[in-house]
Amino acid sequence: MKKHSLISLNLLLASCLSSSALAHVAYLKPLQFEPVRGGKITLDASFAEQFFVPEAAVSNASFEVITPSGNKQNVDEVVNLSTRNVLEHTLEEEGTYQFSTGKRMGAVFRVYMKDGERGSMRGNDKPLPEGAELTEHFQSVTFASTYVTKKGPTETVLKPRNEGLEIVPVMHPNSLFSGESFDFNVLYNGEPVANHEVAFYEGKDQFAEESDVEKVTTNNAGEASFTPEKQGVYLMQVRLRTDAPKGADVPTYSYTTTLSFEAF
Repeated sequence: MKKHSLISLNLLLASCLSSSALAHVAYLKPLQFEPVRGGKITLDASFAEQFFVPEAAVSNASFEVITPSGNKQNVDEVVNLSTRNVLEHTLEEEGTYQFSTGKRMGAVFRVYMKDGERGSMRGNDKPLPEGAELTEHFQSVTFASTYVTKKGPTETVLKPRNEGLEIVPVMHPNSLFSGESFDFNVLYNGEPVANHEVAFYEGKDQFAEESDVEKVTTNNAGEASFTPEKQGVYLMQVRLRTDAPKGADVPTYSYTTTLSFEAF
């Protein structure tokens, strides 16, 4: 049996970005989580601060789908607009599909202190201002996903990828009712992320002031649960900073992983 080492909160810090532009979070949301007519599914992808109100399209994403039989494919059609991406895919098999942005490598940021003030720069090309001290140097890594079921739910796509920061459902996300506990695991490269915060946002429309948020914390085994009190669509988000792999252009990767789901 493989022995798993725990990833401590003291070693891996949640990503906290200073600029409001950097606070936008990616989501991927289907129009229906269980399509009842035809064999096609339509999904929206976007960066937003309020869910699910699109603000900026998700650029540089591969947009993948894993079928109920476990095969990875590209999404059939992707239309890239300014505020969102619109995806359409034919569901050939019965069962549960996982749709995702794929692992999206985002912008590089450098944060520095100069004369007692904090500043930031995007990219590696330009030098820091004279006299500035570099305090943070990282690249964002985004993975947004959701699950869609045709006919009845299946379990194949719920298996962990064991790559990067991921949310692994224990209870099927397409079989969740309000008032029920949604159990899940948080993993990084297949290892449990212990004592780590996970945020849940209740979906709102553009007329609401902001999305309600509730936070839970994983246990020593990377396990946690959340109970949606209302019917509706939710977005869960976990953030993590850790050392970048050897050969990367930055010393640190800042991961943001999200999952949208519906409570009936």
